[in-house]
Amino acid sequence: MQGTGGPGARPRGRRPLGREGVLPLRYRYRPPVSLDEFEEMLGRLLDEIPDVLLEGLNGGVIIEPRGRPSREAPGMLVLGEYHHTPHLGRFIVLYYGSFVHTAGSSRRRWEEEMRATLRHELRHHVEDRAGLRDLEREDREAIRRYLEGSDRG
Repeated sequence: MQGTGGPGARPRGRRPLGREGVLPLRYRYRPPVSLDEFEEMLGRLLDEIPDVLLEGLNGGVIIEPRGRPSREAPGMLVLGEYHHTPHLGRFIVLYYGSFVHTAGSSRRRWEEEMRATLRHELRHHVEDRAGLRDLEREDREAIRRYLEGSDRG
C-alpha cells in the first residue's frame, strides 16, 4: 500500500470517531453531499482527468462509505489512498466518511476537496508507474511537521 497522507490526511475535523471510523450517534448529522451525490461528483471529476493518467489504474476509484483515521498521525483522517497490490492491482480509495468529518457544509468545498484528493492520489499512481516516490516523501514530511506541531492550524 502506498500514498497515505497529503490531502488524504489533513488535520481537520476534530470530532471523535467511534469503532471502524463511524461517528458516534450524538455526532451524526445530514451531510450536504449524500453518498449517491458523492459518487456522481466523483464521476464528473474523473471525466476531467485525461485518460492517459488513468491508464493502469485497473481497479479504478472505489468509494468507501466509512471514514479512515490515519495510522501515522492520531487525530487526522485519511481522505484518499492509492493502493498497488499484487492481487488487486492499482486502485484509489476515497473515504466518504472522512469527507463527512472534514469537508464542511459547502457543496463547493466538498467538490474542491474531492478534486484535490483525487489528483493527489493520481499523482501517487503516476509516480508508482514511473518508479518514483517523491510524493510519498512529501507526505511523510507533512505528517512529521504536523506531529511536531508546526503545521497545526
